[in-house]
Parts: sequence; structure tokens; C-alpha cells
Amino acid sequence: MYLGVDWGSKMIGLAVGSEIPYELATIRNDKGAIEKIAQLCVQEKIERIVIGMPVLESGDKGNLANKVEYFGRQLKEKTNLPIYFEPENLTTQTALELLKEEGMRPDDIEKKVDQTAARLILEQYIANIEEDISQEAL
Repeated sequence: MYLGVDWGSKMIGLAVGSEIPYELATIRNDKGAIEKIAQLCVQEKIERIVIGMPVLESGDKGNLANKVEYFGRQLKEKTNLPIYFEPENLTTQTALELLKEEGMRPDDIEKKVDQTAARLILEQYIANIEEDISQEAL
């Protein structure tokens, strides 16, 4: 089972799955976030963590890359699970558009957008490993 993570400075979206991912939760990015994620990893029997790595259209890392890498190192320390960074661009915007198309109310969209983005990141990662696009773990 894999955990998909959409890191944000305020909120963190989470999704799980190894074939067909599903949205799990959105948690506040605060001092307790790493511990909450570690507990979810145990509960969900997570074997690897996939974190969305913001990239520019050029393929270069985005402005938040250093913070995402630091977050990944903290998760690795706490869980001892392999961490993979999946390049992503505008995933939250795509999630927002999907939820609007589904006819969700704005309040519900706000609650679901980060975990939907995490699901999209995890879906992309799974598609890439099925195509044998290798990545190194942290």
C-alpha cells in the first residue's frame, strides 16, 4: 500500500492505494503533522510514501522544492519508509477543476481539494511505475 502526499504550507492532502488510489484525509500542516502521518502509515499498512514534488513546466524544481524535500526527510526519519518524490505541476488546480465539474459546493471543495490532489499524484506515480519509469527512493 502506498501513501500519496500533496504537501502545502497550510494543509497536507493524503491518499492511499497501490492500484486504484483513494482519498484518505486532509490534515493541517502543523507541528503534529509528521506524527499524524506516521500513525496513518501504521494503520493503513503503508509500504512507501509518494510526495508530490512541485516542478515548473521546464522540468526544473519549483520554489517549494526545498521545503518538500525537508518534509520528506522528516517523514523518512519518523517512519523509516522509502520516500519517492513524484514530479507534479498544477495538481491542486486540476483537483479543483475536477471537484467543480462534479458539482461540489465551494465549502466541500475546500475540504477535499488537497486529498484529491494527493490522489492524482499517487495515480501518476502508479502509472509511471507500471511504465517502468524508475525513481530512486530517499
